[in-house]
Amino acid sequence: MRCPLRIERLAPVLAAVFLCGCLHIETHIRLHQDGSATITEKVRFSRRLLDLEDKTGGPHKLSPLLTRAAALGRMKQMGKGIQLLSHKVQDVEKGARESVAVFRIPDLNEFRYVSPFFAYADYATNNVIRVRLYPLYKSESYVGSAGEMAVVFWPTKNPVREARPKKGAPAPKGPSPLDLQVYRELRPVFRDILRDFKLRLTLQAYCPIRTAGFGLRGQRAGVDFVDIINFTDEDLDRHGIKFLENEEIMVDLLRLKMGSANVVAHTRDFPSNHTVPLFLCWGSKHAPWRGSSGIFFKPSRALFDRHFKGKKLDYSRWAKSPPGKLVPAQFDRIGYKKEPRDGK
Repeated sequence: MRCPLRIERLAPVLAAVFLCGCLHIETHIRLHQDGSATITEKVRFSRRLLDLEDKTGGPHKLSPLLTRAAALGRMKQMGKGIQLLSHKVQDVEKGARESVAVFRIPDLNEFRYVSPFFAYADYATNNVIRVRLYPLYKSESYVGSAGEMAVVFWPTKNPVREARPKKGAPAPKGPSPLDLQVYRELRPVFRDILRDFKLRLTLQAYCPIRTAGFGLRGQRAGVDFVDIINFTDEDLDRHGIKFLENEEIMVDLLRLKMGSANVVAHTRDFPSNHTVPLFLCWGSKHAPWRGSSGIFFKPSRALFDRHFKGKKLDYSRWAKSPPGKLVPAQFDRIGYKKEPRDGK
């Protein structure tokens, strides 16, 4: 009997997973008090992947992606004014090789990077995010408070979700059981390919983060960083088994259904359950540039002088307050003042 799932239909999945397997990409964005940022990008290829490259040869090699020239090439896409401060290639544990590139950008608002919001239907053509750092002069309806700074990550163009059937319309026809069985048979292969996989994008502020509209791990501990994505092959699902060994999740991932009900169900509790992946399937369910999808913290003296000095704040959560109830912004009230350590 002819297999209904032809190999050319699997080619995009094979390519995507192969390139991700045995790979670490960790990007750390450190926001400074003047609104500039330092970006540290670590890219690691495992020994297994490098050995495979040596055996197959050909024009598509991975090693050049670790070079200074490759870092400079990526830098050209990261935003206006960005500079490469340092770059090194080093051998790390288990025979892997790692590139560590450190960049500096004078204004975080200019930063562009690869989007971690993989579930959108137009990801193939809309896969670059921009960052917005901005002040809140009026409290948002839910989490952002007047007098705070906010950071939002969002695709450069508003993304497109998969079309949903209209009310009363029949549900779209899904894959046949035989189609799904082919994916189920392939699960062990792809599980092995994804061994030693890690993907993480982190924003670290100059002060503790008060909250994040999409959820914040370690909020009670006063952490100064928030992950936008943090996914490894060692993560668990909500039942405590390996995320990538969950049959239904793996079938969805192989079908490139990154925002499926299965994926969402096993990642939504990431703020309180640190064993599951931190994966914001849809970025944020709120509209871009709105406080409810942001990351919130106190302004530094430099950011206060730039954005809040001489301004008035509206602490109303809903309707705008009348002019007589606006409050002058005062650094002693809303600003970040570094506390001495050990009581000194």
